[in-house]
Order: sequence, then structure tokens, then C-alpha cells
Amino acid sequence: MTVYLDSSALIKLYVPERESRAVADYVKRLPDPIPFSQLHEIELTNGLRLKLFRKEASLRSVRGAIGCMKMDLDSGVLSRPVLNWPDVFCKADELSAAFSATIGCRSLDLLHVASALLLQATDFLTYDGRQLNVASKAGLRLVRTR
Repeated sequence: MTVYLDSSALIKLYVPERESRAVADYVKRLPDPIPFSQLHEIELTNGLRLKLFRKEASLRSVRGAIGCMKMDLDSGVLSRPVLNWPDVFCKADELSAAFSATIGCRSLDLLHVASALLLQATDFLTYDGRQLNVASKAGLRLVRTR
């Protein structure tokens, strides 16, 4: 079983949000490191900085969360998968052709689902409704943590 967590799930490991405890409990039971691509990294760090902009977090907590994320990458809790980005974009385009007109998914949603598929993930954890719909239609098993 390979599990792919999108950024909406990963951020809950680094800042307190409503579902943070459930995601942390789920991740503790995983036998393998969590795939963490460059897409995750930019989305997660930007998401943390947006919390600062929205006054949802302090500068200290954002810096601490980014530091923890880097420590998890260095220690192997998060692992950098080998992704061929042209293949990811090609797969995302295929998903777009199949689902965007009916689901209304965003490009980043498609890139995460495409990444999961190319990494041969079987399970997918997200808190984004459109992305959840695309992942399900693409054949990924959805993880429920609630």
C-alpha cells in the first residue's frame, strides 16, 4: 500500500487545524515514508506563509513548521520520490481532458492526482473536495481520517 497525501492533508501535520490529530494518528500507522515532492514543498511552504499573511499563525510558528518539515525530510519521515515532471504534466493533461469539464478541478489538483498515479499510490488523502472527486474517478482509494 502506497499512500499519497496532498498538501491539504500534509499541512495538518505542521500547524494545528481541525483534522490535525486524525491525520497525525493515521500517519503514525503508515509503514513507509510519506512521498514529498517539490510540488508538496512549494505548496506547503506557501500555505504556511499564507497563514502568516492571513494572521492565522505567527512568524515564529511558521518558521518552526517549515523547520519541522525540513527535519522530517532529512530524517526520512518524508521522502523525495523520483518523478519525471514532463510525465506528471502529461498525465495531468489526460486527467484534465477526462474530468475538468465536469468536476471543475484546478491544475494543482490534477498535478497531485497525476503524481500519485505515477508513483503507483493505491490510497489518497486529501481535504479538497474537487481533488477527492478526481482521485476517486482516477481509481485511487480515498483515505478517511474523520
